[in-house]
Amino acid sequence: MNQLLVIEGITVRRDTDGRYCLNDLHYAAIQSGLNARTKEPSKFLANSQTNELVKELTVTQNMGIAPVSTVRGGQQQGTYVFKELVYAYAMWISPAFNLKVIRTFDSLASQDNHHHFSEQVQAGVIILESAAKLLNLSNSSKLAGLQKLQQFAGIPNIMPVYAIDAPSDAVDGSSRPTKALSYLLKDHGIGLSANQVYRQLEKLGIIEHKQRPSRSGVGGIKQFWSLSAKGCMYGKNITSPANPRETQPHFFESKFHALLKLLETVS
Repeated sequence: MNQLLVIEGITVRRDTDGRYCLNDLHYAAIQSGLNARTKEPSKFLANSQTNELVKELTVTQNMGIAPVSTVRGGQQQGTYVFKELVYAYAMWISPAFNLKVIRTFDSLASQDNHHHFSEQVQAGVIILESAAKLLNLSNSSKLAGLQKLQQFAGIPNIMPVYAIDAPSDAVDGSSRPTKALSYLLKDHGIGLSANQVYRQLEKLGIIEHKQRPSRSGVGGIKQFWSLSAKGCMYGKNITSPANPRETQPHFFESKFHALLKLLETVS
């Protein structure tokens, strides 16, 4: 929690270790209209019950930071304590002031959680946009990613039901059926493996090798095929069923004859 703690218009200072200034809390209690002028921090810290709590905090916390620190002189003068001692001090002053302090902390925690959630959603959008550009993802794959992000954010369903996947020169606004390369080669009676054709398409700049970190990959790297920007004329990249961090090229059936003609030009 890094936001300012403000009670009755009084900003409670924090030191470099995150402890809160009891002197500011004392002043805030006075500003609350409570009869707290005699409830100085020094008297609270002299209390036997407070000493027991300080000892317990010293034993149970393992951060190497003392629960209580006093600064004498200068702008930061005051006694700084852990949050647990803030609650104890507020209760020592009065139940009403304790409740005010608890609610203020709860409000800050809620704001921090909302801010963190917003940052997560924003990071998701950035990652999705980067992946779409890097991997030349199809419109339907981008839509699927956006729908998942929308679901995570709890946003009402505003995305379209489907996206158009078609060659870039298509003008009718309709999706084109696609198949994996191995199926298309079999359908057309071509006696080459998908990997052999991929290597020929790589020479044409239609397919390119991508890679990602992988524990099972050679040297910690796993390689996979992906259609290039040029290749998106002939197919689309979908999310690989083997791993969601990889793409799998699918080719438009209507463009496969043109693709075969291109392959004839490869030496």
